[in-house]
Amino acid sequence: MRSIFALRGPMLAHCVNESCNRPVHAFSEGRLFQFEVVSISLAATDETAAPFDEKPQRETVHFWLCGNCAASYTLVLEPARGLRLIANEEHISNMRETVRESPEMLDLKRC
Repeated sequence: MRSIFALRGPMLAHCVNESCNRPVHAFSEGRLFQFEVVSISLAATDETAAPFDEKPQRETVHFWLCGNCAASYTLVLEPARGLRLIANEEHISNMRETVRESPEMLDLKRC
C-alpha cells in the first residue's frame, strides 16, 4: 500500500508512481486511468442549511502509469483515502473479498 497522491498538478506529464516518475512519451506504452471526482463542501457550523443543498462539482482527472509500473500496480480512487497506488495482487484480493461479501456485485464488475 502506498501513500495518498494529491489530485492536483500535471497528472499526465509523468508516471504517477512517485518512485518511478518516468516522463510520458506515448500513451500506447503503459496504462491511462480516468476518474470522475465529485466534491461538495458543506459548512460545518451552518446548522440552518439543508443537507446537500449545494450542487456537487464534478471533475474528470487523468493519470498514467508507465508500462513497468502498470505490470505491478494499479490505481484506485477511494472516497475517504483519495488516489492510491496498490499492487495488482492486493487489488485482485480486495475485489474477491467484495464479491464474497456482496455476491450481487459480481454482475456489476463484469464488463
